[in-house]
Amino acid sequence: MVAALPLRPWLNKLLSVLGLDAPSANKDAGVLPKATHSNKTNSNTTLARGHQAETDAADYLMGQGLQLLDRNMRAGRGEIDLIMLQGKTLVFVEVRARKVHAHVSAIESISRSKRRKIIETAERLLNEKPEWRTRACRFDVIGIQFADGNQPA
Repeated sequence: MVAALPLRPWLNKLLSVLGLDAPSANKDAGVLPKATHSNKTNSNTTLARGHQAETDAADYLMGQGLQLLDRNMRAGRGEIDLIMLQGKTLVFVEVRARKVHAHVSAIESISRSKRRKIIETAERLLNEKPEWRTRACRFDVIGIQFADGNQPA
């Protein structure tokens, strides 16, 4: 019998969720086995949850008096989830959704590289839309936590 490599608890949990076994201490150590099931269902659920979070965020912001200009606007390889207008200020909104028991909160999940990409995408959009160039700009983040299932907590 081959002994399993010791892994951090969070990695064991991640491997379990993905339907993977921990790597064994043999010549293939360090190479994770392939998933034994399709991630298509998980992917569809994640996409549905993300779309629902964006819809909830847009509804909330419109209820606060902001005007929705566009959703999921792409420029280059980046995307801005929501582009809103508050008075004369253009608001670029990143929407993040996480399960309640996630290791990292929705807000904490935005890395430095993701922030940089959002800013670069906004700059590209401003270059593509001359009518937006004279407006003040703001970057907002809305974090939504989902309970079990797809209902916001």
